Amino acid sequence: MRGRTPTIPNGAWPRRMCAEMAAGYCGEPSVQAFISRVGTEYPRPRVNDGRRRLWLRDDLDQAILPEELRRDRDVAEDL
Repeated sequence: MRGRTPTIPNGAWPRRMCAEMAAGYCGEPSVQAFISRVGTEYPRPRVNDGRRRLWLRDDLDQAILPEELRRDRDVAEDL
């Protein structure tokens, strides 16, 4: 079974993204690959109203950043 292809919009990325856009933004090969990592590697959608699920770009940015660049690090680790 072939998965849905992620959507990459021309120009700027929107602040709120459906699963297809979020998968493309995160560089996943398919929407199913993205969804399978939601809740572990990727955040859960901020908007989850029935079939409408939207992820925030800021949340995705934090998830895909290397560990040393994440803003939730404890600065005491650097001392």
